[in-house]
Amino acid sequence: MTALSPCLVSNDRRRGNDALIIRIMSSRVTALLRIPDDLADASSGRVLRGGDLWFGEYHQRQEQQPRNIFVTEHTLIFVTKGAKVFHFPDRELTVTSGHAILLKRGCYLLCESLKRDNEYESISIFFKATELRDFWDSLKLHHGKRKPKKTTCDSDGPLVLSVSPELAQFRESVTAMFSHQGPFVELLMRTKLQELILLLLSTSARPQVEAFFDELYDDQLPDPVYVVRKNLNKPLGLADYSKLSDRSLSKFKRDFKEQIGEAPGKWITNQRLENAHLLLKSTSLSVGEICYRSGFTNLSHFIRAYKSRFGGTPASQRKITKS
Repeated sequence: MTALSPCLVSNDRRRGNDALIIRIMSSRVTALLRIPDDLADASSGRVLRGGDLWFGEYHQRQEQQPRNIFVTEHTLIFVTKGAKVFHFPDRELTVTSGHAILLKRGCYLLCESLKRDNEYESISIFFKATELRDFWDSLKLHHGKRKPKKTTCDSDGPLVLSVSPELAQFRESVTAMFSHQGPFVELLMRTKLQELILLLLSTSARPQVEAFFDELYDDQLPDPVYVVRKNLNKPLGLADYSKLSDRSLSKFKRDFKEQIGEAPGKWITNQRLENAHLLLKSTSLSVGEICYRSGFTNLSHFIRAYKSRFGGTPASQRKITKS
């Protein structure tokens, strides 16, 4: 089999892309897109769904505003036409046709098209964690060894791959499935997911693939407080945090409160406000930038919450600091 070699298709810039993301967020970026959860409402492609399994086909025919994306399941995106720029807090990757990118569950990123490339097409495969874990365990790859679970992509980042002929054939077979009208859709999708895992593990990229899916080695639930602290300043809600911690929403709230002694919604808001208060006093960032950088998604709501907590608006606090 032809090797599927890991590669960075473009530059890997570690020069504070977080500032770039915040700047774009506060001006011309559309609302947060959760994938695959929000794909059912998308009008620019097709969705194949069987039970809890999702495949997505995306077509872009004209210039599009950058999108803030939150990845709720491990995802493999095959770029089949054009190119897409993926902005992460510490790097920027351009993925072109003939390549694929693996995104870890819990990643928060910004996607935008190249100005010269308005046409873009891709196929997305979403790995349901429970489905993947069961099959992974059946392969007995870990031989009884367990590794600490990681909950976001911040530590080891995305994995960009060049697509081998075998992976290209797999991609085409998935494309044909979007027109499937017969029975057994969920069973067919589960079979394709297992095929994809075996194809990835049969190449020279196997060590990277195993490392990418390392959380499958651990049967313990991620610590809910750690999950929240790690993602505190991302514009996520309680449902997002509960997914990252592999819990139902009610269990997440209960486990969090047992550790902290306070309901997660109230605690998160207060922590974000404290962070915003510090930024107002110590930086020259605009109120809008501070709002988004602190995890709030609505400027008016942020100003009201800030005033309720500190007795004055962010603008008045800035004046006091300057004086």
